[in-house]
Amino acid sequence: MKSRDTSVGLRGIAAFAVTALGVAACAFGTGAPSVSIQPGGPAECAQIFEADIRDGVIHGAAVVAGGLDGEAWSGSWGWADAAHTVPMTTRTVVDVASVTKAAAGVTAYLVAHARGMVDFDTPFTNCLTAYTAPLARPVTIRDLANHVSGFGEADGSPRVYFSDDAATMLRNVLSMPPAEPARGKVVYSCRNYILLGQAFEALTGRRLDEFCRSEIFIPAGMADTSLGAPLAYVGTNRLAQTMGTSGPGIISDFVARPLWAAGIGTFNAGMFSTAEDLARLMRVYLRGGVCDDGTRLFGAAEMSQIVPSAANRVHGARSFGWEYAADELPEVLRGGSLFHSGWSGQTVLFDVRRRCYAVVLTTRCGDYARAKRDRMKAIAALLGK
Repeated sequence: MKSRDTSVGLRGIAAFAVTALGVAACAFGTGAPSVSIQPGGPAECAQIFEADIRDGVIHGAAVVAGGLDGEAWSGSWGWADAAHTVPMTTRTVVDVASVTKAAAGVTAYLVAHARGMVDFDTPFTNCLTAYTAPLARPVTIRDLANHVSGFGEADGSPRVYFSDDAATMLRNVLSMPPAEPARGKVVYSCRNYILLGQAFEALTGRRLDEFCRSEIFIPAGMADTSLGAPLAYVGTNRLAQTMGTSGPGIISDFVARPLWAAGIGTFNAGMFSTAEDLARLMRVYLRGGVCDDGTRLFGAAEMSQIVPSAANRVHGARSFGWEYAADELPEVLRGGSLFHSGWSGQTVLFDVRRRCYAVVLTTRCGDYARAKRDRMKAIAALLGK
């Protein structure tokens, strides 16, 4: 049974809900001690985000944490918009930026794999014949997902493929060779997930937004989640304004925005979702591909593709798109956690070892590094020990 304690907070709202529900936890196929929200975790979480709001790092935040049995704790603070007129809640629809890569892109590929439609170790050019540039060695779908394709740009370097004109940008993506041979090193790049999006449409014959909505979001109970634009019925009182945009419900990523506006699907960004919906997706992963209502999206063969490596602690290391090693990841979360973050202020994480998860969505407006570090600190406060 859920109890709710609501109080007025810094420059807006500071409301959170606590339940007596523990976070069930088990390793793959074996029992393990149960995991509960940590004592003092909610209060520490509130302190972190109230300080971020006060210091101009974020406008607001929404958090949902839990396990196999559902939500164990949720909280929200501050505002969804820059004008501070719309309160942030766990049902606020947020442009989640690069969380799209894992939550939509990777999940879609796992669903396709479960249906026998794709081999992750086949060259992406086998299905994306529109790609015309020479390759020093074959680049696989897995290489793209893990950012070891060679297509990446060094930090601070211009994105050579970019154009304000979406058609020109897509032509560039499909005609420019990678800077380095595949499987040399991890270099994060949105280009990988633009190519993955184009390859996915080629191999399935379906638009990314339509496939994800009908084959992932609806079955998983993610009623408010979409790709490319918010759903038409979502009112402005539930839409967040993310960093670098002129208003609510606009894609913040400057690469994805013109592509989606031109009707070109991409997995690099452009997903709109809520903390509650993304919590449902985290539970799908914790159950090995099974939704809250028992519908199966994928299975054990797909989960084996994303198991984190305990030995590899190199920053940015990924297991088919889900990150498991990062400098900002607290020690207590290492070993079993898979996660992804978004530039405009979002992090989703699930722990396959202890079967717990946390979703943190913020409307970032300041320091990128602090905002990301504080999201991880909040997750550790709730799920750590």
